[in-house]
Amino acid sequence: MYFNRKGYHSINAMIICDHTYKILAINCQYGGAAHDSFVWKHSDQRRVLEERFQHNRNENSWLLGDSGYPLEPWCITPYRNASNDASEAMFNEIHSKARCIVERTIGILKGRCRILGYGKRGRYHPTKVARSLANQSALHNVCIKFKINYDPQNCDSDQTTDIDTGVANRLTAIGQTIRDQIKHSLIN
Repeated sequence: MYFNRKGYHSINAMIICDHTYKILAINCQYGGAAHDSFVWKHSDQRRVLEERFQHNRNENSWLLGDSGYPLEPWCITPYRNASNDASEAMFNEIHSKARCIVERTIGILKGRCRILGYGKRGRYHPTKVARSLANQSALHNVCIKFKINYDPQNCDSDQTTDIDTGVANRLTAIGQTIRDQIKHSLIN
C-alpha cells in the first residue's frame, strides 16, 4: 500500500492551498501506491465541490490540478498535447505558473517538517508520518499567519506523471467548456 511507483515507501498526501501558501485541506489517508486521481475521487473536498456544482453554488471558483487529476467543472487541468503555438499552450503555461504555488507549499512544508522530506528512506513508518501531517499543516499555517521566515533553499518539489483518466464523461465535457472559457478570457 505504501510502496510507490518510484520504488520506495511513502504516503500520497493531497494538499489544497491558497495563493498565500496556507493549507486549506489535506488528505493523507492513502499510501504511496494510490494515484492522485484515486485520492481525489475519494476525497471529501471533491464531494463538497460536486455538491456545490449540482446546486449551482460553484461561485466561479476552481481548483487547479495537474494532469494526474481528471478535468471536472470544479477542477481545471492543463490541455493534453497542446501545440506550442496554440492558445492551449499559452493556457497551460499560465496554469502551470499558478499551480506552482502548491508545489512551493509542499516544499516549504517538507522543509519545515523534516519528517516529510527525509528522502527515499524515511526515518518513520508512513502511517506515523500520515498521523502527524495534519498537526504539521496546522503549525505551517500558524507560521504563514505570523510571517515566520522560511529558507526556500530547502524546498523540494515532486514531479507529476500524465495519466489517461479514461473516457470523457458529462462532467469532463462541462470542465472542458469552463477551461476553454477561462483560456479565452486569459488569452484574448
